[in-house]
Amino acid sequence: MLKLKRPVSSYPEMLSLCRSGITGNKGLLQNVTDVSSLLEQKAEEYEASATTGELYTIDPLPRPKDDPVVIGRLKKSDLIKLYDNYFVGKSKPARAVYDALMVAANDKCPFCGGIGRPRNLDHYLPKVHYPQFSIVPLNLVPSCRDCNMDGKGQAFASAARDQVLQPYLDDDRFFNEQWLYARYHPGENNEPGVIEYYVFPPEYWENDQKKRVDKHFEDFDLALRFSKEAGPRLVSLMAQYNALLVAPVDKETSKNIIFQTVIDASPFINHWERVMCLALLEAL
Repeated sequence: MLKLKRPVSSYPEMLSLCRSGITGNKGLLQNVTDVSSLLEQKAEEYEASATTGELYTIDPLPRPKDDPVVIGRLKKSDLIKLYDNYFVGKSKPARAVYDALMVAANDKCPFCGGIGRPRNLDHYLPKVHYPQFSIVPLNLVPSCRDCNMDGKGQAFASAARDQVLQPYLDDDRFFNEQWLYARYHPGENNEPGVIEYYVFPPEYWENDQKKRVDKHFEDFDLALRFSKEAGPRLVSLMAQYNALLVAPVDKETSKNIIFQTVIDASPFINHWERVMCLALLEAL
């Protein structure tokens, strides 16, 4: 929904910061140092796959409850520890990168288009299944609780069409072309009505790309969540619109003043309020 700028810190920088924070565990530090170049290669593979929409081709661990050796002498638990202890840890050097990633989201969760406020970093490819990417900045997405816990969780895709949008690296068309739409259902007895959201991607998109926005919309329960946001805003906008009609101001001028103004000021093309006002322009 929201495109994020690439993280300022590169993976080699992140790895170096994490290594500098490993104190009192010489074995882990040595094991990480020994495979630093291989870990960097894995991070490069991640970026290449994400850029072409092919992260689903990277194999997950076959049995996520086990603790196998993943790379060199590093076990799954070691790679997860890099994140939990040496990246998230508030006293560790890499914590500055964690905080920078959170701040860069401008207090808006990219998965739901900013209706939720990020509370932590979500691993786009879950670290329990893909521990080799546990501290890859491009795999760490600031997300709200609803998107992280109730929407995505530990899920991952095994086919192109099943991937939710990757906020850092996915095709710009997902963020610059409209695929979110709404319908206005008028109310009765002077009630303001309701807004219904749905997905309708451009016809020329590839089928897998169409399926991906469907998947994103469904997984994050955006129909319901956007409708909840639209409810009180609709009451306010309709009151302003009807007040202008009484003024009197002609219908088209009133629509432009109230609804077109919101459309023009919207921060991005698939913003729930912009889409709502487009529906109102057409329906009233």
